[in-house]
Amino acid sequence: MDQLGKEIKGDIEEDKNALVIEYLNVRRALGWLGFFLPAVLIIYGLLPDTVFAPSISEFYYTHMGGVFVGTMCAIGVFLVSYKGYAKTDDETLSDNVLTSGAGIFAIGVALFPVVVDSPDMVALPDVNLGIEGHPNLLHFGSATGFFVLLSLMSIFQFTKSDRDSDGKMVWTGDNLIFVGCGGVMILALLALVPYVLSDRITETLAPYKYMFILETIGVLAFAVSWLVKGKQLGAVRAVARMVAPAD
Repeated sequence: MDQLGKEIKGDIEEDKNALVIEYLNVRRALGWLGFFLPAVLIIYGLLPDTVFAPSISEFYYTHMGGVFVGTMCAIGVFLVSYKGYAKTDDETLSDNVLTSGAGIFAIGVALFPVVVDSPDMVALPDVNLGIEGHPNLLHFGSATGFFVLLSLMSIFQFTKSDRDSDGKMVWTGDNLIFVGCGGVMILALLALVPYVLSDRITETLAPYKYMFILETIGVLAFAVSWLVKGKQLGAVRAVARMVAPAD
């Protein structure tokens, strides 16, 4: 190979390495944001003279509203900017479609806050109630789309790194985590359906922070999935490799 060829190959490898590092950094940022949001809300909710909201979304009406909106918008921007694997000919939903859609939904969750009728949530001093007058469908639809698209990303796209020659998924430790996290997000979402649709169930379970717990489980599953894809959480990955059939 002549000198020009070596230089061209070196530039390509450098660009490729820079792209890989960029992807890793975006994945890690998304994962840590997923851990940060419920953690900081729990800490706030346990402080004296504060309100522990029934759901993550309802912290919008507390002094943590700015943190909630800022974090969801940051997650949305990171997801929209993430390109991931290139689209294949037999693929309908590519990385770009799934993450861009999830990013738009994340921003929708922030811009269209859940509508509440709770004196505890709307009577706090120095709290800006922001956008009002929109139907709750916009908020819940955005939240549902966010979790559904991220679960599809985790189950079908993240597992593409470990496939056999026929394109079938290999059950490695990482793939166990990806499928498990995607499944947890879907189950958490399904478990919230009766809570949202039935006033009686809502009144019964709200004192136990049912919605906050389920939302937190879903967000943490999203965080773990993206951190593992970003080559983080080595201890978790090591345990998964111990039980994975392919490792």
